[in-house]
Amino acid sequence: MMAKQQYEQLSPEWFQPAPPNVGEQEKINRPSLTFWQDAWLRLRENKAAIVGLVMIIILALMAIIAPMASNRTYKDQNLRHAKLPPKIPVLEHIHWLPFDGRDANGVDVYKQRGVKEYYWFGTDDLGRDLWVRTWYGTRISLYIGLLAALIDLLIGIAYGGISGYYGGRVDNVMQRIIEILNGIPYLIMVILFILIFEPGIISITLAMVITGWTTMARIVRGQVLKLKNMEYVLAARTLGAPTSRLIFKHLIPNVIGPIIITTMFTIPSAIFTEAFLSFIGLGIRPPEASLGSLVNDGYKSIQTYPHLMIIPAVVISLLILSFNLVADGIRDALDPKMRK
Repeated sequence: MMAKQQYEQLSPEWFQPAPPNVGEQEKINRPSLTFWQDAWLRLRENKAAIVGLVMIIILALMAIIAPMASNRTYKDQNLRHAKLPPKIPVLEHIHWLPFDGRDANGVDVYKQRGVKEYYWFGTDDLGRDLWVRTWYGTRISLYIGLLAALIDLLIGIAYGGISGYYGGRVDNVMQRIIEILNGIPYLIMVILFILIFEPGIISITLAMVITGWTTMARIVRGQVLKLKNMEYVLAARTLGAPTSRLIFKHLIPNVIGPIIITTMFTIPSAIFTEAFLSFIGLGIRPPEASLGSLVNDGYKSIQTYPHLMIIPAVVISLLILSFNLVADGIRDALDPKMRK
């Protein structure tokens, strides 16, 4: 009864439509974002990708700065300081950390040998500073990974773009070449290439590029086949745009997302391949150092001097994990299906 009385007291005059405000209807309440701005905002929300990006920056800076900041080089030998455990100032007083200069038996090797210097990562069997060699090896591994990814990028974009755009017989011939290359075992081809040429950074990079570009070429080809019949491409072709402009100005920029994602996954793959080749003795030759060769050297003394293997293994694991996290984050950020 009370609710009915309150309803009867409501006047129809109270319910009048609000006057339209054209200015408010046309007002943009949030700034418009480009595709890349929106992708960056969504990438920043991915905490794992940001952690991976920060880790890559830290490792890259250490690889550049640490060898130059030390008064030792990666090839300086001092047999009197051979196989010293890690010892870091301040952290040496925290006994539960493995940076107090003691070996597996709890003996202070630095005090026993009368060594006054500090070796943050210890030394190897020739007395070389493992701190400098680890970060120098990180520099080499990053250089090989980035160089291999860049060459894969250039060859894959050009090959896949031409194959997908022309189609027909040209596409059939070019794809048969890719199938022949993929039919040859990758590891066997790389090993034969390194055995024929002198092992080194350039030979390892070229060996990885022999078939590494085929994945990029197939991805670009598939995207170009899908986009070449779109209206804006047909309009540009009707207006007389040359083939090179259609491919590199209209088609390739629209497949830049898959290209970036594939490149980001190529870098850790190349780093791992280089580490594997160096581990089996087909990579960087002494006295040069890479993370794979350092793991190979430390593996021989893993029971007595585990730091020789653990430290470079941790660095290469962080490096590969960081690139994979960033690649996953970029893939999610550039995928339209992931947008809310």
